[in-house]
Amino acid sequence: MHRQIVVALLVLFFPAAGMAGALELKPVKVGDGVYAVVGDLEGQTYKNDGLNANLGFVVGRDGVLVINTGPTRRVAEALHRAIKTVTTSPVKWVVNVNSQNHYWHGNGYFASPDVQIISHEAAVKVMRESGNAQLEANRNELKEKAAGTTLAYPAVLVKESHTIDLGNRTVEVRHFGHAHTPGDVAVWLPKEKLVFTGDIIYTERMLAVIPLSNSGKWVTACDRLLALNPAIVVPGHGRPTDAARARRDTRDYLDSLRTQSKQAFERGDSLMKAVNKIDQSKFKHLANFEQLARRNANVVFREVEKESF
Repeated sequence: MHRQIVVALLVLFFPAAGMAGALELKPVKVGDGVYAVVGDLEGQTYKNDGLNANLGFVVGRDGVLVINTGPTRRVAEALHRAIKTVTTSPVKWVVNVNSQNHYWHGNGYFASPDVQIISHEAAVKVMRESGNAQLEANRNELKEKAAGTTLAYPAVLVKESHTIDLGNRTVEVRHFGHAHTPGDVAVWLPKEKLVFTGDIIYTERMLAVIPLSNSGKWVTACDRLLALNPAIVVPGHGRPTDAARARRDTRDYLDSLRTQSKQAFERGDSLMKAVNKIDQSKFKHLANFEQLARRNANVVFREVEKESF
């Protein structure tokens, strides 16, 4: 669906290696006054400016809501330039969908007394604990492209939900529970039936189950989000799509991992045997499969093992 939306969603101008030339982001309209910028499917690299996750913005009568600010000031500036090609309205709100650097390290560019920066309370806790280490890692990877990046923490903390009135439309920041990280939130536009899912949903690329994740609660979070019946899903990674694709690439993958891990545990399989036997071939089409499949099986089996005690 929405074939016209999913073609050529993002064009990045990457300059010659070693030169941080101009960065251009070209947002594509996914709804009335709603735009997505889709990051690279691979990991964060110098070449892709560390932009391997999705950004977006919503234009309202009273101002613009930015969804994620990118991994650097440079990306945030490019995002703001892109916004200005669409509207002259000022940015009034910023939402960070979780605590990973590619979603919030551009906050410093937008930070001002006139801008509310919003995220989940658990995400902000992790930001404060790991922000400096994230910043140092980005400087090592992105070199001069990370110049000028400063940390600005959200001041508006969400527990379960937070409604933002843009003047002519309302937007809901919703927490569906622990998923990829403890503080994942989605941005829901009820009138448009459109959702920016953050890392609750990945499409086209294999999700990563990391130490901060909880795969069981992640499945539940997917179910709660998809119960909204969104017409358009803008995932944390991957191009905008529909709910069916979101379910297949994230919810069904996690459920398959957990089901097979439970079966392996009940058979008494060792960790290595379980990882070798868990069949992920149905998801081999997803980008980064080779890098992440076995690692994900390892983490989920350990989770299932821990849950049994």
